[in-house]
Amino acid sequence: KRHVITTQTEHKCVLDSCRHLQQEGFEVTYLPVHSDGFIDLDQLRSAIRPDTGLVSVMMVNNEIGVIQPMEEIGKICKEFNIPFHTDAAQALGKIPIDVDKMNISLMSLSGHKIYGPKGVGALYMRRRPRVRVEPQMNGGGQERGIRSGTVPTPLVVGMGAACEIAMKEMEYDEKRITKLQERLLSGIKSRVDGV
Repeated sequence: KRHVITTQTEHKCVLDSCRHLQQEGFEVTYLPVHSDGFIDLDQLRSAIRPDTGLVSVMMVNNEIGVIQPMEEIGKICKEFNIPFHTDAAQALGKIPIDVDKMNISLMSLSGHKIYGPKGVGALYMRRRPRVRVEPQMNGGGQERGIRSGTVPTPLVVGMGAACEIAMKEMEYDEKRITKLQERLLSGIKSRVDGV
């Protein structure tokens, strides 16, 4: 299957990967977003073709903070039996993530986004149904043959510790950020007519 669906507002790392796939002969559909930053689920459904092999939608936008409707996107992907990838770097430690409820097949995470060490990340891969992934580099067979090379143990431990702390602090942080958001909106509305 040589068709990928993503959005126009993805992080550069996803957009550049899609451009590389296009150079390799893949077709990529870049879905637009509404003025509020959300994708149109009907457009997603319409973009799916028999040769669609992947849908990739970022969970939380890194610039405007939009949280895409992951459960609904996951249901559409499951209905058509298409693997669903999400870049969840901005979501990790900030919102609850349930890979089963959201039907996520692949999920990219980054350690430094939760104050962990730079240079380490994680790729969640659903076991059933298993998604076939070609290795980026061959060699020693580490990471179950997906990415060869010595595992940077201190970085992995650091990311694990950062994940634990982020999970413990998530509820408190959410309440604090909600209060700040309400304060900002209230201040804008009290000073600017028609908002």
